Amino acid sequence: MSSEQEQIAYLDFLDEDNLPCRVEITKSSFSIGRAYENELRIEDSRISRRHAEIIKIWGGKYVFRDKDSKCGSFVNGLRVQEHILSTGDEIVLGGLNATKLTFGYGQPKVQLVTMMDTQATSSHPPTNIDPELRGATVITDQQTRFLNTALMQKPEYVTGTTLQRLASLYEITHKILPAQSVNELAETWLSELFKALPIDQGAILLHNSTTNQLDVALAESRGKKEVSQNIVSNTIVEHTFREKVAILTHDATSDERFASNVSVILENIRSVLSAPISSKLRVWGVIYLDSRTRAALFTSEDLEFLMATAREAGLVIENLKLIEELRATQEQLIKAERLATIGKLTSAISHEIRNRLALLTGIEFIEMKYSDDPEVKQFTNMVLEGQRRALALVEEIRAFARNRTEHYEKTRKPIVPAIKKTLSIIQLDTAVAKRIVNFNYDTEPELVFNEEKLEQVIINLVRNAVEATEEYTGEININLAVVEKNVVIQVSDNGQGIAQEIMGAIWEPFFSTKGEEGTGIGLEICRRIIEAHNGHISCSSQMGVGTCFTINLPLENYV
Repeated sequence: MSSEQEQIAYLDFLDEDNLPCRVEITKSSFSIGRAYENELRIEDSRISRRHAEIIKIWGGKYVFRDKDSKCGSFVNGLRVQEHILSTGDEIVLGGLNATKLTFGYGQPKVQLVTMMDTQATSSHPPTNIDPELRGATVITDQQTRFLNTALMQKPEYVTGTTLQRLASLYEITHKILPAQSVNELAETWLSELFKALPIDQGAILLHNSTTNQLDVALAESRGKKEVSQNIVSNTIVEHTFREKVAILTHDATSDERFASNVSVILENIRSVLSAPISSKLRVWGVIYLDSRTRAALFTSEDLEFLMATAREAGLVIENLKLIEELRATQEQLIKAERLATIGKLTSAISHEIRNRLALLTGIEFIEMKYSDDPEVKQFTNMVLEGQRRALALVEEIRAFARNRTEHYEKTRKPIVPAIKKTLSIIQLDTAVAKRIVNFNYDTEPELVFNEEKLEQVIINLVRNAVEATEEYTGEININLAVVEKNVVIQVSDNGQGIAQEIMGAIWEPFFSTKGEEGTGIGLEICRRIIEAHNGHISCSSQMGVGTCFTINLPLENYV
């Protein structure tokens, strides 16, 4: 690195009293003119309000650029539009007899708010600074006029642009506050930033706590329908997120072939703004903006403004997350209350149900009296089987209400006969009898399972399929196969299907699409039974085509 790069650039001139003055160029874009918002304000009628600017470019060099001033700019006696500055260059604004500035390099008088100075004052200064961050302007929230109101009390910090930015900040805050989701917030915020700043591309990145990565939540480009998700600089956004600072940087192409061509350098300048999306709780992500327009380089006030909007967005995200957590807690409390209610009701009525079902044991005497009649025997067996199933269901609901996973007694046996038996029972239901029910299998595996519980799952799924299909045209298929080391049972129908937006909710307790006729606990009980068998149950569906529930049970199970 040259000695010029290690020192601070400055401009020397004589004030109104002909006393020598020096102003340090501490920003990547340093403006000169008659207006109050310029970094160097010169009160001279021959100088335009925004007369010229000095821009820091690749290699630590500085370029002087006239901003179409009325009376022009001169460097070393020659009128220029753009000029790469060297030590000792004399700049005259507004005519040859007007204000004279001398450019040079020297030791800084004050600590600069730059990436290099921030790193140098660290307790553990790094040995290597990423070139992409050299010379970048870096600020904290306390260095932002829009967040630190104490700075606003200084007249020199309040300009016409500052007041405009305050109005824009209010407008953006007013529009993002009603956001009902993070996606809605991102879309509204980025849209408003495109109106307020000379942005070519913008991206909002949110921290993923699972992967500990910054994921692009939204990326947009001015005037383009599609934009690449890889528009951001990882170095800049990661430093912004980690250090909780806002960054402004200007760079140009690093190709040395362009070093002598000022116009090409300026045409390839990319101005970047980056700010942390933060609140009191945490840093939620990063907002990243860039501009590739020659006449639209970002300023330090743009950086302060972006950081202020990012803080407002962070507070909105914090509120949305708190509301989300509150809703989840409310849902858990409601579910717990419902479970407690079901548990009390089940306990209260289970005794009565048992007493009523006990009367059915009298049917055994009928079987004994008509033991030679096969139809009577079949009927009595069905009644006793129904009694057993009803008692088992009461116990299952009680276990569900206690939110307890039951450990079922399991035995190794062929599964096909168990499914056939279940289907023979359920087909006595008149509603099932009005549908076509097929059982297809090409193998008869043995595995460890609880026959009563598996029967309960099959009946529940078939009953759901019945309710989803039309009479006489409804078709329900139960397919069994062995895939690798799993028995796969599929229960599918040609019914109305399940909308994709509620697919994730069908496994939630008390969620039902059947209105008052449904309890919303059937599928949850099925899931618990299958998982108690070390298996897995899933669902796929297409509206107007049908639904398919898939059960995977391991062949190598254990008792």
